[in-house]
Amino acid sequence: MTFIRSKEIPPGSGNWYDYEVENYRQGGKVRQRHIRYLGKAGTYDGSGTAAPDSAPNVAVPSRPAKVFKMKTPARLIASAMGMYYGGMSLDAIQQQFKQDHDLDMSESNYWNWVTRFTKQAMKEASKFRPVVGDTWVADETYMKLGNRNVYFWDIIDADTRYLLATRASFTRSARDAKALMESAQSTAGKAPRVVVTDKLKSYISGIEDAFGADAKHLQGGPFNVENNTNLIERFHRTLEQRTEAFQKYQDMESIRLLTGGWLINYNFFKQHEGIGNIPPAQAMSKEVPFKDWNDIIRPHGADDIDYTVSLHRRPAAKKPYPVRDARLTPVAAKGSSA
Repeated sequence: MTFIRSKEIPPGSGNWYDYEVENYRQGGKVRQRHIRYLGKAGTYDGSGTAAPDSAPNVAVPSRPAKVFKMKTPARLIASAMGMYYGGMSLDAIQQQFKQDHDLDMSESNYWNWVTRFTKQAMKEASKFRPVVGDTWVADETYMKLGNRNVYFWDIIDADTRYLLATRASFTRSARDAKALMESAQSTAGKAPRVVVTDKLKSYISGIEDAFGADAKHLQGGPFNVENNTNLIERFHRTLEQRTEAFQKYQDMESIRLLTGGWLINYNFFKQHEGIGNIPPAQAMSKEVPFKDWNDIIRPHGADDIDYTVSLHRRPAAKKPYPVRDARLTPVAAKGSSA
């Protein structure tokens, strides 16, 4: 199977050129060979020859958008990201891509996509300021990593279901609880009035050290009607797939990176029945930086886009609570050339 690949020659010059390449197997490894040079990036007309660089009004057929220095179309990379954060393992994604797209790539290739674009998503999402309520619910769960436990700390806004912060650690100390609270405060831009937790003692001093007397701390359990943590318990059930995906990684750096990716997927892309089958960020009815992984894996040079959100009640839904749908309208981001 052949691909169109762009190269920057010389590196850093801004001059990109297209080549047709193909993959082949040699000694059990997948290698790549150049078939032919096609011309400057964007000048190939699909006829078998490259159009002259200076040819005016050359009709260039639209091709799948690609990230520079990557042969795979951006939409396929976004699809793999959605599959991974939707709970599919890397080897399952590898098999799916081989079946659907005839792409025979190593599992490490998909892992490189996950790490690269998760970091990019975290950078873009850090600029988003959610509008949340004053009651936050925190809890922790754990998984085995070799002979040690890894604890996942999460704190969620009770009104919007927005996941304010998540943290992975080897301990369950007051310092970990304080770090979680401070991270949530940084995201929300304010302190809560009430924090609901289970009866873990670390929360007592952790919340007091982070918020002082500004926040009331209510401790309860899943069966305490007044101060229950059912919301976060349901949240953790949705993240059972998270720990399954994390089981194969044996280093905390990878786990913390993936934890940040799960937070973004949960807040911006995952539909939540409790708030009308839309993601928490969209339920706030404000501008969001992206609607899916496609917007994060935007090819270099493409216009930056934000989306304004309008909510509409679904009239045919027979539910005890209103079911809403979100309509996203693209707008040029601040500082964009669009």
